Amino acid sequence: MSMTQTADDAAPKFFQPRRLGHVNLVVADVERSMDFYMQVVGLEEAYRRPQVKAGFLSNGATHHDIGMVESGGPLGHGRPAGLNHTAFELETEVDLVDGYERAIAAGVKFERTADHDIAHSAYGADADGNEYEIYADVIYDWRAARHGVVTKPKPNWAPGLTPPHAERNYHADPEIRRVEDAVFHPLAATHAVLAVENFEAAFDDYHDVVGLGLVAGGREAAFAVFGGTCGTRSLGLFRADSGRQPGLQHVGFKVADDADLDDSIQRAAKAGVAIEGTFDHPARRGVFIRDIDDIRLQFYVDRTPGAAALHSAYIDTALFLA
Repeated sequence: MSMTQTADDAAPKFFQPRRLGHVNLVVADVERSMDFYMQVVGLEEAYRRPQVKAGFLSNGATHHDIGMVESGGPLGHGRPAGLNHTAFELETEVDLVDGYERAIAAGVKFERTADHDIAHSAYGADADGNEYEIYADVIYDWRAARHGVVTKPKPNWAPGLTPPHAERNYHADPEIRRVEDAVFHPLAATHAVLAVENFEAAFDDYHDVVGLGLVAGGREAAFAVFGGTCGTRSLGLFRADSGRQPGLQHVGFKVADDADLDDSIQRAAKAGVAIEGTFDHPARRGVFIRDIDDIRLQFYVDRTPGAAALHSAYIDTALFLA
């Protein structure tokens, strides 16, 4: 699956993300959730951090497509199951440091910065309090650097504290691994969909601060869909209302084709995995399931390139296509 860069139609203010890199979740039990995401979702275990009750999974698209922290652990802070943060990948650490410094100079407030060994990150939050991570990989061979049980403490780091890496350390054409015995076989976790109460302010956070390009919808519309420079849709933002509670609506996983999706639907039936809903649109076909914490997951195949169908979509359809 090619991850080479394409031109973005938006001029970002501070950063210019390539794509959604991963989604990090709060879960009730890391051990049970890791098993679910390996056996049902179809991701490989990448590494674990047992001291902080955290686990990470990948299919090869990046060092982790899904991360998770236990609600009762040091990083969970007793929060209910749901979104911990979304994460957006930059080209290089130079871009991270430059954007961070310009954002700080403009008065943008970040919650923290972090050195994850394989990536350096800055964390902020949208107007509803949903945390986002903006990061750059600093090690190319992440499999060698992060695997098994990781116990190394994280050093203090801030953008500019060390000379930033100018190299592109992401894999432009990654090796996608397939967990044959799993129910589903995703190529990547491609997008997240959120509902927010403070829609206009959250729009500004993702468009002006994070730097995602607008793909469909808008600041005054019922929804907005954002993408990165890879040309993929990365984030759907919808107005919360009586039928759509604030928070994470679903995480989207792309699969190879209709035949693979059909096989997964059959495996789900045999494994007792409930299909919550199906949708069949000229632009996208897919299914929804719930994980063991009731977090909604979408597995889909796109039938037409681009986001043209979103421009005329009703809001319920846009939720499927975002």
